[in-house]
Amino acid sequence: MNLAVALQVLRGTFAASPMRILLTLACVALGVALAGAVHTIHASALAEIDQAAHAISGSAELEVRGPRSGFDDRIFEAIAALPGVRVASPVVEVEAALADGPGSVRVLGIDPFRALQLQPAFAAGGASLPESSRITATAQAWLSPAAAARLALARGAVLRLVAGNGVAELEVAGVLDGLAGAGDVVVVDIAAAQQVFDRIGLLTRIEIGVRPGASMAQLSRAIEANLPAGVLLGRAAQLAGRAASITRAYRVNLDALALVALGSGAFLVFSTLALQAARRRQELALLRALGVTRRGITALIAFEGVALGLAGALAGTLLGLAASRLLLRGAGADLGAGFFAGQGNVFAPDAWVLAGIATVAITMSTLGAHWAGREVSRMEVTEGLRDRAADLPAPARGGLVPALALAALGVPLLFLPPLAGLPLGGYGAIALWLAAAVLAVGPACALLLRTRAWPRDPLAELALSQVRDLPGHLAGSIAGIVVSASLCVAMAIMVFSFRHSLEAWLAGVVGADAYVRSSTAGDSATFRLEDQARVAAVPGVARIEALRYDRLALDGGSPLTLVARPIDAAILAGFRADPPGLPARGGAVPVWITEAAADLHGWRTGELVSLPLAGRTLEVRVAGVVRDYARSWGAILIGIDDYRSATADTRANDLALHLVPGARIEPVTAAVRAALGNRPGLAIDDAAGIKRRSIAIFDRTFAVTYALEAIAIAISLAGVTSSFAALAWARRREFAVLRFLGLRRRDVLRLLAFEGAAAGSVGATIGLVAGIAISLVLVHVVNRQSFHWSMELHWPVAAIAAFVAGLVAACALGARASGAFAVRDEAVRAVKNDA
Repeated sequence: MNLAVALQVLRGTFAASPMRILLTLACVALGVALAGAVHTIHASALAEIDQAAHAISGSAELEVRGPRSGFDDRIFEAIAALPGVRVASPVVEVEAALADGPGSVRVLGIDPFRALQLQPAFAAGGASLPESSRITATAQAWLSPAAAARLALARGAVLRLVAGNGVAELEVAGVLDGLAGAGDVVVVDIAAAQQVFDRIGLLTRIEIGVRPGASMAQLSRAIEANLPAGVLLGRAAQLAGRAASITRAYRVNLDALALVALGSGAFLVFSTLALQAARRRQELALLRALGVTRRGITALIAFEGVALGLAGALAGTLLGLAASRLLLRGAGADLGAGFFAGQGNVFAPDAWVLAGIATVAITMSTLGAHWAGREVSRMEVTEGLRDRAADLPAPARGGLVPALALAALGVPLLFLPPLAGLPLGGYGAIALWLAAAVLAVGPACALLLRTRAWPRDPLAELALSQVRDLPGHLAGSIAGIVVSASLCVAMAIMVFSFRHSLEAWLAGVVGADAYVRSSTAGDSATFRLEDQARVAAVPGVARIEALRYDRLALDGGSPLTLVARPIDAAILAGFRADPPGLPARGGAVPVWITEAAADLHGWRTGELVSLPLAGRTLEVRVAGVVRDYARSWGAILIGIDDYRSATADTRANDLALHLVPGARIEPVTAAVRAALGNRPGLAIDDAAGIKRRSIAIFDRTFAVTYALEAIAIAISLAGVTSSFAALAWARRREFAVLRFLGLRRRDVLRLLAFEGAAAGSVGATIGLVAGIAISLVLVHVVNRQSFHWSMELHWPVAAIAAFVAGLVAACALGARASGAFAVRDEAVRAVKNDA
């Protein structure tokens, strides 16, 4: 067909029903905007991490990194003396809490004479090397531009940071303009950092510049020969890669939800173009009579779908970019899941990914239009010229066998292991089951809407007969309801199960009466033995438990959190240890690994594991597997006495307080603060407060999920309204005859409400069954393989019942409202043309 003719027909189509076209465009744009915004925010967060890492490391090619607590700085001398090393720059990195407010800032202790050879940005205002050596003044600090702006500190101001068991006061010497991309950074002399933050003799990492012409492989082997256990060599500035691997599952799950919203939009495109086709049946028949083939009619309507998809994708992409920019500026890069601590200073959309999302939207829109066009093209020319009102053919009734086949094909996929850390088998099973649910719409209508199963009301029987025969317009809309309803039911069950499992886990793990944290943020503050003794001596405190945390570096780059704490049968029961109880003492030190550590490292109960602690290897035995909903990257629990014996580190990050019976928490809290000298940054929470804060973080994490579900449902309901508008237009003569037979306008509208309720009931029922099945996959496969968390299944009966009732009511109201135009008094005149 001539392109000019197609464009002319397209213009007429859009002009005929602009509001409905705008609604369809809005729904497609929302799906694209959500997918684009989610990906852009995460891409920007990873880019910010990568930019900051490169801004600090400069021209360094290699990096030696150890545990967060640091490693012996004597390693530096051996590495710096290697012949292939051009320059080696030692670094002490600390996340220090602010003493005068919430939050923390990253502190870098550097040797400026060495660091400047890798990163000239450490020079203040382009100063020469001797002048920039002022940074070695122990009481001075230099700020990056981002840190200076956030902290509102100028030259000569005092920066107060929580350090050890006190407060460090640093004079701001100036701003390092060259570190504009480094994020919030405070730079001090390395000796000052070691002294102030109690890191004497320790380094966090060593950045290495390679001498030109040196063999990278030979140099790497020489460096590794000098590294103790738990200190690893890798490429410089690899933080973004590690963050990407940790957050991959979270990003993919959100992308999958956004794609479901896009899929629901494809059904709406079908309904909208089917409505337009019904209204233009005579024009399309005339085109056929003038020589346009069936394939040409299909191509014409598919072209309209392409136009809708293009416009929606463009608008959605722009909307997603604007929304992600606003979110980055307002709330930073953290979408609620707690993965990123950036300030959202970097905006880095991925053009290729955004183009891919737009392509998916255009493809889905085109497929929906092609579906409608293929059905319209089958019309008889003479019938089309005679009658403007017709519906699409109903779907085939033989969909039950293919639906069962697809459902059966999904079962083996549940047993596939994760691929690249992603539960692709679980996603495949969900996709097949959703397709099976869509194919089951026709048979389900015939089964569920048998009139003998419903009240004997003439209008209800007429309505059920109409939906039971499943007009072609309505089939796509019910399919859209099935997809979005099954998603919402599945997510509701999964989130409800997760929330209840988390609450039960917190009840067992948070067993003390109160918890004292050395600081509200960062890792620069600790409790020394004398601090612990003072707290233990406070009146009302029966006993205390010291908790110590560290982040270990293991081969392969996978992080592992070490949790040292008192371990007894009660705390193991709270952690849901498997096997339960304490093992017989003797031999290797017992440790308990989380489910994530078991999955990511392949460790099993009873296995001997070499654990790098304090620069040496400690052989431990895995005594069991525990649950941990706080860390998806893995953790290991070790008794605090075993940890102290292996490391000689007696400090603690947190203290768990068990009060004497009858003691009140308020006076004990005040006494603890006084015993610790009212230390800045100190935080004391009772058990109930910790549980409330944890649940609040959980709810914030799933806020984006809730938004995606709501939009998918809204798109589906828009499709139902559009479909009933198409049916009402096609049935104008039927309504007119009913009016002549004595039915009042409100009776016809009640008939449409019955039909909407019946369609919603079928969609909600199939969606409920499919959603329950999908929820089992989400709970036992997707979450287990994505985040390495096990949970018990809990049923939100009241919430699901309210959702189903609301969905049916919304369909009934939408059908009634969409048919109001077709049953106006003027519609009675439609019978005049029925000759």
